[in-house]
Amino acid sequence: MNWIYDIPTWALGLLIIGPILLVSSTVLILCRTWIYDNFRLSSNTNDGVNGFFSAMGMLYGLLLSLVAVSTWQNLEYVDGLANKESTAIVELYRDVSTLEEPAKDKLHQDLEDYLNYIINVAWPGHKLGKVPSGGTVILTHFIGRLSTYHTTNVEQQIFLAEVFTAYNRLIDVRRLRMHAVADTGIGPIIWTVILVGGALTLSGGFLIHLPTLKGHLFMNGLFSILLGLMIFLLTAIDQPFRGEMGISPNAYSTTLAGLKDLDFKNTMSIDVSK
Repeated sequence: MNWIYDIPTWALGLLIIGPILLVSSTVLILCRTWIYDNFRLSSNTNDGVNGFFSAMGMLYGLLLSLVAVSTWQNLEYVDGLANKESTAIVELYRDVSTLEEPAKDKLHQDLEDYLNYIINVAWPGHKLGKVPSGGTVILTHFIGRLSTYHTTNVEQQIFLAEVFTAYNRLIDVRRLRMHAVADTGIGPIIWTVILVGGALTLSGGFLIHLPTLKGHLFMNGLFSILLGLMIFLLTAIDQPFRGEMGISPNAYSTTLAGLKDLDFKNTMSIDVSK
């Protein structure tokens, strides 16, 4: 079902709400008379049915609210990972500025290449549920360069140690981001409970006795649309990287745009008053 994230959000909403409304209305039209006759429903039974229907709706609404809050928190968590990783790149780039040439420029170029890779290759892959491995190659190349850097004094040793620490922070956040691509979202068991529970709750409305089919269809339609909207919301934010509501790489783009300004050795001679 990954293809649903390739269509516009409004089309996804119609694709979810439309069938729920159509199926529930069709079932009600076909089965209303049979339900009324076999369960001997009348206006006198509405009090009991309303109490039962309210209990079902409360339990199902509680389930949806808990899942919705958890899903939204997961979306914010993954968005936070992107910001943390871009911040880690900023810190590493600035720490690398303390090193000497030509190693500094080469390490800076590796980080710039890494940012370009995330924006232009990794993120489009995340939109498809994939985790490209090219970033690993770039960072491995980076640590390879760094391991051959030779310090000339104690001050440089301190700077180099800080660079290694910043690099490890970047690796930690990067692994969390890559893990989030494939291992976040609502599980199949929970989706099954949501869909079956929605069908059961919706069918409870068939037991309410109303004098006209038109009024019954109107009430059933309102509940169907509300149910469809809730399922649409969960679907739209279920995968943090996918769809139009997915997380964008803006944090990395902003970092890349201001990357050169992080090298304090290049900016010391700039007149900041201009």
